[in-house]
Amino acid sequence: MKDKIALVTGAATGIGAEVCRALATEGAAVAVCDINADAGLALAKEIGGEFISCDVTSSERVEAAVARCVKSLGVPTYAHLNAGIMTVPTGSDFLAIEDVSLMQYRKIVGVNLDGMYHGLRALLPLMRDGGGAITLTASTAGVSTLSIDPMYAATKHAIIGLGRAVAAANTENDVRINVICPGVVDTGIVPDAFKAREFGMMPASVMAAEVVDLLTTGANGEVRIKNAADVAGFAIPAQSETF
Repeated sequence: MKDKIALVTGAATGIGAEVCRALATEGAAVAVCDINADAGLALAKEIGGEFISCDVTSSERVEAAVARCVKSLGVPTYAHLNAGIMTVPTGSDFLAIEDVSLMQYRKIVGVNLDGMYHGLRALLPLMRDGGGAITLTASTAGVSTLSIDPMYAATKHAIIGLGRAVAAANTENDVRINVICPGVVDTGIVPDAFKAREFGMMPASVMAAEVVDLLTTGANGEVRIKNAADVAGFAIPAQSETF
């Protein structure tokens, strides 16, 4: 990965931050894209990358972030579209679907799903000639039922469908599109109810290693699920399916 360019959204904290660290350790120049300027700037300084302000809900801002990455670092070989939220902040009571406001609905769809569309739309035309990979962050909620947050589950189901379809539509070029589905990961958005030991919460670094592997070796159309089967040691084999 030496001398490669990588772009990560939702990069300032959680899984995204650990992916940035892992990519930089492997020798990549990393564009740290996030709306959290304080954490993003600190991370970029730590890893020798470049912080780029990016609101993934805005097509114009995503395009501007990608353009800045190209100007400052070069065309990405690897991109991890990772930005994501739940319907309500951690610590808040989850809502029945009829109690989710239109503003909350639009926000979670804007971040979780629109952000993927904007990223793919901006990156694919640039990356087709050089090849590489784009990994989308979905969730095990996208292959199961999450009754406490139906909108989160809906967006993650949609990301899997989007990733599979875009991968199938791009078999004539060298850009691989794949999807990572994390189980419960120790990040700022994990619900308090899922922090109990029986849920097997994984460190974000475990997921980051899986994402880097998908970026570098994952198949086009692969949907990979990662759960904490071994809570103590986190020596967990991944499950993969390629469509």
